[in-house]
Amino acid sequence: MTLTKRDLKQVRDIVTEGLDNKLQTQKEEIFDEMDNKLQTFKSDIFDQIDPILKEVTIAREERPLIENGLETLEEIYPKGKHVLSS
Repeated sequence: MTLTKRDLKQVRDIVTEGLDNKLQTQKEEIFDEMDNKLQTFKSDIFDQIDPILKEVTIAREERPLIENGLETLEEIYPKGKHVLSS
């Protein structure tokens, strides 16, 4: 039994379809794996940045308090030192 051109085309179409399905499945698996790794990476980055951002926020909140304290000290000690009453 010999294969005709039509038989060969059918075989090629079946093999091509099977390969396309397999490649599509592998591509989806790779994308899923990359997505999982990216999510983990983003989570790690945010976990490391979060304490730093909290410190920056605290520093910004404390800045006016420190400035007010300095202004008060400048009013009490205008020349930068105690003024002794004579």
